[in-house]
Order: sequence, then structure tokens, then C-alpha cells
Amino acid sequence: MTLVASVALVTGVVAPAASNSIRQDPYIGLDYDTGPAGTEVTVWGNLFLPNLPITISHPGLSGPDSTKADDVGAIPNLTFRVMENAPIGKITIQYRQAEHIIASADFTVQRR
Repeated sequence: MTLVASVALVTGVVAPAASNSIRQDPYIGLDYDTGPAGTEVTVWGNLFLPNLPITISHPGLSGPDSTKADDVGAIPNLTFRVMENAPIGKITIQYRQAEHIIASADFTVQRR
């Protein structure tokens, strides 16, 4: 039995660029995950889509509501402060980029 393979040489073709529909698994982390009102919490993360905006949800914390990933998908370290009127219990900090690219981390507000 003889196997014959066809090979075609194509020149001048560029592979398509990655699109924003590629699945991303970004993450964020906190320098502290518990503390009373007044605690400052720094958030850091990576693996977001490069150069695109990110909206931030952080009920009970004061701080920025948006940021932007850098050219490799990392986010700048941002600091949030637990507000005096934050309820005792879990707060979920969420970074959302595009429709389905979400990273979250929990912070627990404690009594003083």
C-alpha cells in the first residue's frame, strides 16, 4: 500500500489575530481578605484582554470604578477602603471586562 500526501505551499498569508471572543481566565487577588471599616485593601490581577477597559464593582468599599488592562493583560494595583457604613459580612469585588470576562474576590468586613 502506498500513501501519498498532498502538500501546498502558500506564501504571503498571515494568521488571523486573536479575537476578543477567546476564552479568558483572569484573576484578581487581595492583600487582605478580612478587616474592619477603614481597612485599605489592594487588588491586583492578570490575564485580562490587553488594552481594554474593565469595570469594577465593590459595594461597601470606596475606590475606583474602572481601570484598563495593560498591553499584556495585567491590571494596575488599586487600593480600596472599607467604608464606615459597610455592613458586617462578605463583600464581593468584581472586575468585569467585555460580557463574559469576570474575576472576583471576597473580602469579609469584621466588627471593630
